[in-house]
Amino acid sequence: MAPKRKKTTNDLTHAQKKLVGYMSFFLAILIALILRATVIQAFTIPSGSMEDTLLIGDFLIGEKITYRFRPPHRGEVIIFEHPKVKGRDLIKRCVALPGDIVEVRDKVLYVNGKRVPLPPKGKHIDPRFIDRRDNFGPYKVPPNCVFAMGDNRDNSEDSRFWGPVPFDKIKARPVFVYLSVDFGSEARTIQKSLDIYRVLLKKLLHFPTAIRWKRIGLIVH
Repeated sequence: MAPKRKKTTNDLTHAQKKLVGYMSFFLAILIALILRATVIQAFTIPSGSMEDTLLIGDFLIGEKITYRFRPPHRGEVIIFEHPKVKGRDLIKRCVALPGDIVEVRDKVLYVNGKRVPLPPKGKHIDPRFIDRRDNFGPYKVPPNCVFAMGDNRDNSEDSRFWGPVPFDKIKARPVFVYLSVDFGSEARTIQKSLDIYRVLLKKLLHFPTAIRWKRIGLIVH
C-alpha cells in the first residue's frame, strides 16, 4: 500500500486562493447589498409620465443620502414608493411642499398663487381639457408631505389623482442615466418592472442595439 502523499505548500496555497476567492465574492455581494440599502440604487423608467426629461427605457442611479438630511426642494425630481400601491416605485417632480397651496387652472400650475412654468423639457400633449387633470384645487399640501407631478402633464398619474407623497415614502434622488434603450413599439407592453427587463434583454441581443448613446451619463434635473 502506497503511503499517503502529504499536502504540499502549493496544494495549500491553491486551497487558500479558492477560499480567498469565495470570501471576496461574498464580500462584494455584501457591500453591494449594503450600498443598495443605504447609499445608491438603480431605477428604471417604465412610463412616459416624465417625458421629455426622462424617457421610457432610461435606467437611473439614485442616491439615498440627501433626503435623510433634508426634504426635497420644489422643482427636484424624486423617486418614491406609490402612496397607494406598496412596492411600486415612481419618479415625478416635487412641485410643492408642506403648507403650499396647489392649484391647476386650464392646465397651468400655480403654487401659492404664483404661476409655475413647465420644466425645460416638460410638455402638454393633449389639446382636450379634462376637469380632474387640468383643473385641480386649490389644495393645501399636508404636513410631512410633498405634491408630485409628472413633466408630461397630460400623461401623468400623480398627486392630482392619488394625493400627496409622505416624506417616509421618498426613497432617493435620481442622479444620472447609466443606460438608455429605445424600446420602440414594445414600450406599450411594459406594465411592471419584470416587463422592462424582458424587453431590455431582447433589445440588447438585437443587432444593432437600440441604445441611446447620447443619453448615457445625462444628469437628471
